[in-house]
Amino acid sequence: MRSLGMILLASFLFCSNLLTQYFWTEQVTGTNVILNSVSNIDGTNAWVCGYNGTVLKTSNSGYNWVNLSGNGLPSNILLVNIFGVNTSTALTAGYLNSNTYVYRTSNSGSNWQLVFSENFGFINGIYMQNNINGFMYGDRVSTRWSLWKTTNGGINWDSTGLFLPVIGPEKGRGNSICGVNSKIWFGTDRFRIYYASDFLNPVWQTQNSPTDTNIYSIWFNSSGSIGFFGGDSLSKTTNSGSNWSVIPSIGTGPISSFTGLNGILSYWYVRNNNNIYFSQAGGTYVIQYSAPLGSYTELSAARSGFSGGPGAIYAVRTNGGISRLNFIVEGVTIISSEIPDSYKLHQNYPNPFNASTIFKFEAPKLSSSTGGEVRGGY
Repeated sequence: MRSLGMILLASFLFCSNLLTQYFWTEQVTGTNVILNSVSNIDGTNAWVCGYNGTVLKTSNSGYNWVNLSGNGLPSNILLVNIFGVNTSTALTAGYLNSNTYVYRTSNSGSNWQLVFSENFGFINGIYMQNNINGFMYGDRVSTRWSLWKTTNGGINWDSTGLFLPVIGPEKGRGNSICGVNSKIWFGTDRFRIYYASDFLNPVWQTQNSPTDTNIYSIWFNSSGSIGFFGGDSLSKTTNSGSNWSVIPSIGTGPISSFTGLNGILSYWYVRNNNNIYFSQAGGTYVIQYSAPLGSYTELSAARSGFSGGPGAIYAVRTNGGISRLNFIVEGVTIISSEIPDSYKLHQNYPNPFNASTIFKFEAPKLSSSTGGEVRGGY
């Protein structure tokens, strides 16, 4: 019966009348420093950085976070953004006094090497298109934006061909950057978003905010057509940023981080407090989760390869906290908090030739609770 049950269980899990649901869980991080940035590769693998030279990494969907501080990272550097290229390679930027520094690891954080420094600079964000090509932007140095590209995986950085003069007193915002393939957008504190269709050989365009002075966060879908930015309000584009319009949002204060999951039209933002706001299919935003302590600084959805389960989004906070968004399927009822060591499918009842049947199953990766029942018809 187990083979038949497994077939029926699979049919239930992919049945159209079982709806996706979300729930948040708190992670054990082992730190209480301010965490500023998170880079979610695929839900299973993610990188986080913060003050005191802190870098954390998970390779098992957030069940464990390994502290990768030291090993070449100064203990007093204030890390403000991070980009996880893959499971072994990451780049993180921070500052000491008035100077900025970028460090790179290619061996999962066992060692960090200094790959960039700039006096009187501040790197706001890093984006890697792939394992080789990447871009980063920083606040003005003299009369130009600090813009850099790499064509060897972040080992060397070059500003050739990236000249962009600063307009007035404008500067950037931390983590206010989004890349889709070769396209790049980055935000400023003066109404403007800068855009180039090819960051390696850019022709810069400005995209103006309809209302907001500060562009704190930018997110685009995988095609680069639909995008959002967060400021004092929330704005949306459906033409790659050529036009922006303000859309309804809730909460007060600046929207410091925005993200979405490609393909399912679900969106989240944080608004300078301990609340995470959620909208399904562009509908009304609601508070989906409130953290027990600390204020959220950034949230990051899985970039690629995510197929459900824990780790859809990680959100980091000022008290060292990390919240994890998990997917479940409606119709699965949690009946035990014990975490099993392996998958197990119990005998169904009544028999599968009835209009509906119930399976008890155990699965080690359904987040903090794992025993369950699946109910459905066929």
